[in-house]
Amino acid sequence: MKLVDEVGNVQLMQRINRLKVLETIRSKGPLARPEIARMTGLSPSSITNIITYLLERDLVAGMGTIDSRDVGRKATLIRFNPSAHGIVAVNVEIDKANIALTDLAGNILVMRDLAFDRRTLDFEILGLIKKEITLLLEGDTVQRNGVIGMGLAVSGLVKDEGRFVFSSSLRWKGLSIKEQFESLFRIPVFIQNNSKTKAIWALNKHVEDNDRNVIFLDLTMGIGIISFYDHRINEAVIGELGHTTVKKDGPPCFCGNRGCLELMCSVDAVLSNCREKLSRGRCAILAAQMKDGDGKLSYDAVLHAYASGDGDVRAILKECGEYLGMGIANIINLFNPQRIIINGDVLLKSGFIEETAKAEAGKRANEELMKGIKYQKVDIGIEESIQGIVLYVAGRMFELSDSIL
Repeated sequence: MKLVDEVGNVQLMQRINRLKVLETIRSKGPLARPEIARMTGLSPSSITNIITYLLERDLVAGMGTIDSRDVGRKATLIRFNPSAHGIVAVNVEIDKANIALTDLAGNILVMRDLAFDRRTLDFEILGLIKKEITLLLEGDTVQRNGVIGMGLAVSGLVKDEGRFVFSSSLRWKGLSIKEQFESLFRIPVFIQNNSKTKAIWALNKHVEDNDRNVIFLDLTMGIGIISFYDHRINEAVIGELGHTTVKKDGPPCFCGNRGCLELMCSVDAVLSNCREKLSRGRCAILAAQMKDGDGKLSYDAVLHAYASGDGDVRAILKECGEYLGMGIANIINLFNPQRIIINGDVLLKSGFIEETAKAEAGKRANEELMKGIKYQKVDIGIEESIQGIVLYVAGRMFELSDSIL
């Protein structure tokens, strides 16, 4: 029994070291062997054995040489090989899902798009997604890129490794998705909030080395925040800022609360307030534009009316911005961030709501905590969203999976 335990411990340590080397090359590479040894703390002989192992499995590849003082000659650079395996990434939004086959770096090889409306029931949406994934996996590309994992990103609260998913925007209550998909597709499946997967992309692309404390604020579906500390996501922060109360007797929310921030500050809130004022003969410029057009109320029509000088519309957008500013002030007072990265391509389209929010946050947040704070706006599209999912899944696979190493 003792011999079996010793062998098991040796195998576990080998796998941990391989994962350490692979992750170092993936995140910091290309690197020469001496650099990898320094970064991992492993001996040069261990690095040689591990690199040989990874080369045999196509997970890394050589590329060019550099002068090396450590070995007294040119050293071969080792790079991560993302084409070694494939990952299925699924991004689920309010009225659509994008299902992609990618390599390990998130480069999209094939993508299928799925549209549905808000009346579509949860099991119907999941059934449609399963069908699209099945069609994707039957393609020739998959034969050349063996799929080793799958990631699903959804708008909402994800707990217990994806065994509980609650989404106000999708009208999902307590779904258990992980078991369904793993049972059907027979590969590891990772479920995550899509604000978090977008934040992972932003962390890799936009956070500077000296930014130790950063907040990612996602306004695309509800309002979510992700906390970065020392270049890692703070998993203790759930980030459901949209479901914090900002109006005591506000409208009821799907989550069961009343007066939630995302009910007071969203495209839907702006449109609802415009409808109410239109019904009372207000928003004259907006009404005239709708009459001259197709008669439909849209967010673009609202922004056009604002730009044309509609005072009632301006007041509605200003109120939306003020509520968002309250939320940002709360973020600043709670987290004291150096930088706030804001992702909100639709809601912040005109710029007026964004500027109003920043001004309101400046009035409400602690004056000392406001000093030196940086705002940065990003527009994360579908390709970036898919890459964020892949970065998350690949990271999890490199931590856990026997199928890689």
